[in-house]
Order: sequence, then C-alpha cells, then structure tokens
Amino acid sequence: MIRTFSFSEAGGHPDNEDAFLVRRLAGKPEGWLVCVADGQGGRAGGDRAARLACDTVAGFSELRTLTRAFLRADAAVAGDEAAGLTTLAGFIVEGDSLRGASSGDSAVLAVSGSGELLELTAKQFKDPPVGSGDAVFAPFEAELVRPWKVLAMTDGVWKYAGWSRVRDLATTLRGEELLAALKAAARLQRTGQFQDDFTAVLVEAD
Repeated sequence: MIRTFSFSEAGGHPDNEDAFLVRRLAGKPEGWLVCVADGQGGRAGGDRAARLACDTVAGFSELRTLTRAFLRADAAVAGDEAAGLTTLAGFIVEGDSLRGASSGDSAVLAVSGSGELLELTAKQFKDPPVGSGDAVFAPFEAELVRPWKVLAMTDGVWKYAGWSRVRDLATTLRGEELLAALKAAARLQRTGQFQDDFTAVLVEAD
C-alpha cells in the first residue's frame, strides 16, 4: 500500500511562495503524481509562478513523458505576465517504478529497500529557471525496492535542516514522524519560525 504525507508553510514572510501537487492517477491504485515548486523570491509573482507550474502539470493529459508536461509548465509561466519564476521538481510513481524530472534546486530523495539513499535530482540545473521559457529539465528514474519512501522538498527544507540531517532522518524515520522531524530541524530555535518557505511531500510503500 502506498501512502502520502505533505506539509507546506510560509517562512519569514506572510505569503507562501511554494506550491505542491499530490494526485492519484486515475485507474491506477498504486499510481501517484507529485510535484513541488518554489517561487523565486526577490521579484514579484513567485507564488503565482509556483502554483501555475503545478496546475499546468496537473492538467496535462499525457503524462507518460513527464518532461513534456514540465516544458508546458515552463511555457505557461513564461506566458503569464503576472507570474515570476520558480523551480519545479516532480515524479510519477506506479507500483515500484518511478520516473520524474526537475529544474532548479528543489530536491527529490528516494530511500529503497534496506536503506540505500538516492538523490534523484542531483543532475538538475538551477538556470535558466522555470518561467524563462528556456528551462532545462533533468530526467530521472528508479526501480524501488519495498519498503521504500520518496521525499520531495523545496530548498527551505534541505537548506535549513541541512543535507546531512535530511539524509539521516530520511533513512531512519517514516510518515508523519519524518515530516515532524524535518520541520523541527528547519525551525529557528528561538522563535519556532521557518527561515524560508517549507514544503515537503512524502510518498512511501511498505
């Protein structure tokens, strides 16, 4: 059985410029589509760009080639005058097969079988960003061994929790316990606030 968990919260400002998508694939009990997007700060329209990127992927009718859906998202964001720029990382999991693509610095990690950890987005490019009309999406794929988990996150997670801590938690915890530990690691100790928008989506199978 495949389960999903998610959490998103603004950090350091009132509006959350992250967006995410978690959707079961029609007619596929063990098929899921997941995306995370992190609107670029420092300019207007980051939140709109992130949301539009996820919505465009969600509405794309042909998902067998996920990169095509992501290219459509890049064009949609570029064509919206009110939208800024964003990252976009996502994947489709069907049973134990995963395929995805990414552009920017959001990340997707997979922990498979006895604990092997894969950074699936390691070969992505940060520039040109999604919304430029020229974004380059690095594809990735993996065959997972149960029990497995796949964690998609914006840089507000890994940057402030720290890569070492994220890897340790991802290999040892599951479900809501993993998300709670990531949130605790990324929050400021004095105020309990996030330093940046924090979005994490976890998909796991026994």
